[in-house]
Parts: sequence; C-alpha cells; structure tokens
Amino acid sequence: MQAPDSTTPPQMTRRQIVGLALGLAFSIALFASLIYFIRADIAEQRAAILKNPGYATGIITRVRRHKNRRVSVRYTVGGVEHSLRTRVSRNFLRTHAKGDTTAVIYAKSDPANAILKARLRSSRN
Repeated sequence: MQAPDSTTPPQMTRRQIVGLALGLAFSIALFASLIYFIRADIAEQRAAILKNPGYATGIITRVRRHKNRRVSVRYTVGGVEHSLRTRVSRNFLRTHAKGDTTAVIYAKSDPANAILKARLRSSRN
C-alpha cells in the first residue's frame, strides 16, 4: 500500500459530487422561491393600496444615499402619524432632501400600508 502524497489534493468521490450538486440545486431553488414570495407579497400590498387609495403629504425625515438608497417619510392620516421607509431611485434623491415633502399613497383600509407616489411611476425603483 502506498502512503498518500501530501502534495496532491484528495479526490472527491462520486457520492460527494452528487451530494454537492444536489445541495447546490436545493439552495438555488430555495433562494428563487424566497424571491418569488417576496415579490408576490410586494405586488399584493401594492394592489391593496391601489384598490382604494388615499393620498397624504409626507415629510422626509431621513435620507440614506449610500448602499441601498432609502428614505424615511412621516405622514398623518386621520390624526394618526405613520412612517414609511422605502427604497428610492437616484433621481428621487437628486430632487429631494431631508425636510422636503413628498406624496404618499396609502390603503384607506390600512393607512400604515403605503408607498411613495414616485414609486408608482417606475416599477424598477
């Protein structure tokens, strides 16, 4: 019997290769289904808002320009204050700053469920 040479990498068995391939396929399928359900939930929320929309003016309370471009917006419906945090486009950030007002569209059935009017113009935001 020959002693294993320490300079050659160990060979993977067929069982290990199949296990690795199945694990990779499962991970990809899990990731794809997660993305699908997140997008479906977002579309459902958007449809609920547009089914019976209400309109309010919000004040931008926080702006995040790096990494994920986001804004936080505070708006009032029926005397109750709500907040919204959402991703925005670079163009939105060029034209809006902290303290500016922006249009908010909310679901009349649930005013906490809202989106910025600027997000309706483009589905890629």
